[in-house]
Amino acid sequence: MYLKSLRVSEFAALTDANLENFDPGLNVVVGDNEAGKSTLLKALRAAFFQKYRGRGEAVEAFLPYGGDGRRPTVAVSFSHGGADYRLTKSFLTRPAAELEGPWQTPVSGDAVEEKLAELLGFTHPGRGDSKLSEHQGAFGLLWVEQGRSNTGLDIGAGRDAVTASLEGEVGTILGGERGRSLILAAKALNDRHFTATGRQAANGPLKAIDDELAAARQELGEKRAAQADLDQKLKRLEDRRRSLKGYEDERTVEKAEEGLRAAEASLRRAEEREREWQAAESALRQVEAVRAGAVEALQRRDDLVKAATAARRAFETAAAEFAEIDAAARVAVGAVDDAVKAQNAARAALKMAEDRHEAHRRRSDLARESAARDRLDAVVAEAGDLTERIAMRAAERDLATIDQKTLTAIDKAERRQRDCEVRLQVTAPAVVFEPEAGKSVRSVGGEAVAPGEPLRVLSRSRYLLEGFGAMTIEPGGGAANLETELREAQSALAGLLKGCGVARGDDARRLFAARQELEADLKLLSARRDALVPEGLDAARARLRAAEAAVGRLRAAVAEDAGGGASPIAGEDAEEVAESLVAALNQARRATTAADERYRVASQDSETATLRRAAAESDLTHLKAQAERLRNEAETAEGAVPRPRLLERLAEADADLEAKRGRLALQRREREEEGREAAEARLKAAERTLRQITATVQQLRDETIGLEGEVRVAGGSGLGEAIQLLDERIGDLDRRRARIAREADASRLLYKTLLDAQRAARERWLGPIKTRVAPFLRLIHPETDIDLDEETLELKGLTRAGVEERFDRLSAGAREQVAVVTRLALAQVLKQGGHPATVILDDALVNTDETRLERMHQVLREAARELQVIVLTCRERDFRDLGAPMFRV
Repeated sequence: MYLKSLRVSEFAALTDANLENFDPGLNVVVGDNEAGKSTLLKALRAAFFQKYRGRGEAVEAFLPYGGDGRRPTVAVSFSHGGADYRLTKSFLTRPAAELEGPWQTPVSGDAVEEKLAELLGFTHPGRGDSKLSEHQGAFGLLWVEQGRSNTGLDIGAGRDAVTASLEGEVGTILGGERGRSLILAAKALNDRHFTATGRQAANGPLKAIDDELAAARQELGEKRAAQADLDQKLKRLEDRRRSLKGYEDERTVEKAEEGLRAAEASLRRAEEREREWQAAESALRQVEAVRAGAVEALQRRDDLVKAATAARRAFETAAAEFAEIDAAARVAVGAVDDAVKAQNAARAALKMAEDRHEAHRRRSDLARESAARDRLDAVVAEAGDLTERIAMRAAERDLATIDQKTLTAIDKAERRQRDCEVRLQVTAPAVVFEPEAGKSVRSVGGEAVAPGEPLRVLSRSRYLLEGFGAMTIEPGGGAANLETELREAQSALAGLLKGCGVARGDDARRLFAARQELEADLKLLSARRDALVPEGLDAARARLRAAEAAVGRLRAAVAEDAGGGASPIAGEDAEEVAESLVAALNQARRATTAADERYRVASQDSETATLRRAAAESDLTHLKAQAERLRNEAETAEGAVPRPRLLERLAEADADLEAKRGRLALQRREREEEGREAAEARLKAAERTLRQITATVQQLRDETIGLEGEVRVAGGSGLGEAIQLLDERIGDLDRRRARIAREADASRLLYKTLLDAQRAARERWLGPIKTRVAPFLRLIHPETDIDLDEETLELKGLTRAGVEERFDRLSAGAREQVAVVTRLALAQVLKQGGHPATVILDDALVNTDETRLERMHQVLREAARELQVIVLTCRERDFRDLGAPMFRV
């Protein structure tokens, strides 16, 4: 794997950083403290290992200070397995992920995370943030964060990749598949009896026979307890027979049944009076239901008339709005037609200019090179002009403070205000006073009411009519609350508009549209500049100087030809023609771009106007149908049953209700003379007595029968013989357990012996790592060898001149030097095994003296012959003589 480029924007301390063209060998990235070098490594880890949809604490740290609304973005170009890739991830605000590779279309979204894990051999966490030691594979070993170079190797999850690479190289030293199979078989035999900690296995043979012994002993105890229980049951059986005979001799059940029959007769008399009272009450409820139906029918009639009036007014308002929207849509369609004509004319002019330019290019070599120089000069000038225009447009765009979120809030506030106005118009009645000549209408406060003009009544109001009296109007539907809600909606909208510095929603939309147009213009200008000078303005100027030199050489050649009798070429005329053609071509391109932009804006406006017209037409059709339906329903209802008839039905129901209430009062007095509750209480007491006596007698009979059966069963089950057989079985099980225990001890000894042999073989297994470390280590610590932990592959110490030294007791400089060379050796092992092996060192040699630093430079150069190594440092002077490309942050 080789990194090619890295671009980071709005990420923690980095506003924008762009590192291009990394060398496949050694690279140095320099920058002052706090410049963001460590942030580059953090951004690189985020791009590969952090899910783009993450919202944890680690992802929140990607935001710059005061960066709410920012969009941390990382773009990485790299090669792996002979293929090129480009990864782009954005976090928090509009999170996105895209991976371009050797396939037709880029991978995007969650599929990017799965493709990266598959490609680079790491795993994503189930929940939470990616951890260095658990989820990032070998990159915890290879990408060294600042301050961790002298603490060890951080191999973590990378151990599996190193192990796989080593086994591919020295697998036969460990015994191959036969050796591993033998150890696995011994382990399986040991695990059959013991756990990993040496304790007895829960599902092993020893546990099984112990459980069988415990069960047999428990059964023996149960048999002996059953023998004692049999004696107790014989005693209880005699007691139950004596009690049952006493109940039967005294006829207790028959006496309780006679008391129950007397209570039932008393209850039947009380229930008859209860039914008469319920019939009267049911008749009263029926009359009340008839009256409620009459009231509801009258209310429905009044509500239907009000709804029909409101629907008619809403339809008239919608019709006026539709006429305005339809006119605007027609104007937008005309603008699109004009834009199409202008676009076609601009493209025809561009085609003509390109044809003339191509015809001129095919002239003589001198004229062609001169024209090329002139075109390049024009391109450089235009690119410089575009750069200035881009800066001006960016400044203009930053003055527009409105964004999509604010505009959405304004639209929502306007919809809320319109909804409140419509609901208020429907709910609050409009009253028109038309007094006779010389008469007037005043409110209770004395204010005069204008005659002939509609007055919207929002709450209960009283008006004084001269020559008539007074009139009170009380609107329904919560009109006062709707008025308050309307004022709140208007206040909220005004606050949003004030925050944007505009007075109306249309002004806010125009301001946002202007910002979008500026952004589109910026993109267009940048695209034009990149199209003119894709390699950069400085490179274009260099090419211009080379072209001028080429023209000079051609002019000399032409002069020589003229001296030899050849016909000269009119250089000045050709140069003027080339300049005019280039100017015409550029002008045609600008005109075409402007025409395309005009067509796009006109099309967008036309689509918006068409959508508004369709929505308004739909609303108008709906309101018209609703108004006609409500009007027809009101007329049909009035024709079926006039309102005066509904009032008569209500009066008839009131009279019938009073008569039924009198009848119910009479029945209630008769019912209360002899109560049903007392009769029910006597019946329940008699039932309870009979139930209790019957249950007691039955229980005694059941217990007698049950005890007799249990005694018969227990007497014939042979408890004594069963106890003797269990004693013999327990003896056999004790002998079997002794044999299995001997087998378990033998399996444990075999597994331990094989593990000791495997441990000795692993010393040879670590040979490839030590072989690759040795050349590096000789440069900084001669006559020294490293000691690695055979299980974790972490550094344990050094052996210098035959003396063992623990790693944690070495100096900080020695620890970081030994750790760096060991990481480089492990990277070579990983690369040999086909794993990603780019090494990144973030200030990893800060504790190294000048002499050993020079030797470490030699180590880095040697390693860079096989690996890509990227050094991040704030000490440029220490790495100036390294001979590697320098990148600045």
